[in-house]
Amino acid sequence: MNYEKPKKSKKGLIITLVLIPFLVVIAVVGAISINLIREGKPSLIATLTQEAETEKTYTIDTSGGLELPQGIKTFMLLGSDYRPESGYRTDVMLLVVVNKQDSKINLLSFPRDLWVSIPGFGEQRINTVQPYGGYELLSDTLFVNFGFKPDHYAMVDFEGFKEIVNVLGGIEVNVTAAMEDHCEFNAQRWCVIEPGVVPMDGDFALWYVRARYNSSDLDRTRRAQEVIQAMAKKSLSFEAISNSAKVVGAAQNAVESDLTIKDLMPLFLRFGKLTDEDAVTSYTMGSNEVTGWITDGGADVLLPNYPAIQEMLLKVFFIETP
Repeated sequence: MNYEKPKKSKKGLIITLVLIPFLVVIAVVGAISINLIREGKPSLIATLTQEAETEKTYTIDTSGGLELPQGIKTFMLLGSDYRPESGYRTDVMLLVVVNKQDSKINLLSFPRDLWVSIPGFGEQRINTVQPYGGYELLSDTLFVNFGFKPDHYAMVDFEGFKEIVNVLGGIEVNVTAAMEDHCEFNAQRWCVIEPGVVPMDGDFALWYVRARYNSSDLDRTRRAQEVIQAMAKKSLSFEAISNSAKVVGAAQNAVESDLTIKDLMPLFLRFGKLTDEDAVTSYTMGSNEVTGWITDGGADVLLPNYPAIQEMLLKVFFIETP
């Protein structure tokens, strides 16, 4: 399999706020569009409306998917571990579901080792889908396996993630469970963390999201949600707003997305709800939704319990059942 580094687009400049989130978009649009015009390039507003053309070598049956209520918008946030020598996978996959009717938000993390059917490629871990065929293939894979396609996505590489956290001045994460694991950024090469509000810089936050030697894939999904909410809260701070130009610069080469300004405008206030514990409900797949399994090749993966996951998705998508 040949890996290529995810292509960055100028959309990434504006989609910074998917990750920190959506707060200074208007100011960013104005500033970046002016800079692009001065450089003789099309304005950002124009480039955000362009659709990328992709080649598709398979077909899927798009009937029979979940019927979402009116006012529901869905976003898939992806974390890429790109390395020049080995390509990348999306080890962080967080579905954000916004109910525009009551400004409620649901979060659902997909374990990276979830074993799914990939159209045109057979069965493999879900974190390999994006590198195989981009976001279109990921969207189709989610539909084939779970009956839905996210409206939009944003993907950030992990080096860019660290830089954004640092430019924000660090974050304070509400850690809900103790953990310890191997790390590379202290003399002991071992990090210990206890429950409570913990300040983190970029290296610490990335370790907390990705630690895996003494932790499980299911536990990583919880930690990713905690960090996303901490970044959302920090983005509302005076420090983040006053430093928005540096935040945009940090994200310039890190974020890829299909979101447009039109998509973002109605959602500013609602995404501010990411900092409101009463407005956000987090879901993670546990032993009821997945089962550990070893493939013929010796890989440890998680088999989905489709009925249980469907039951969870009804709640995530605000679908009322009799």
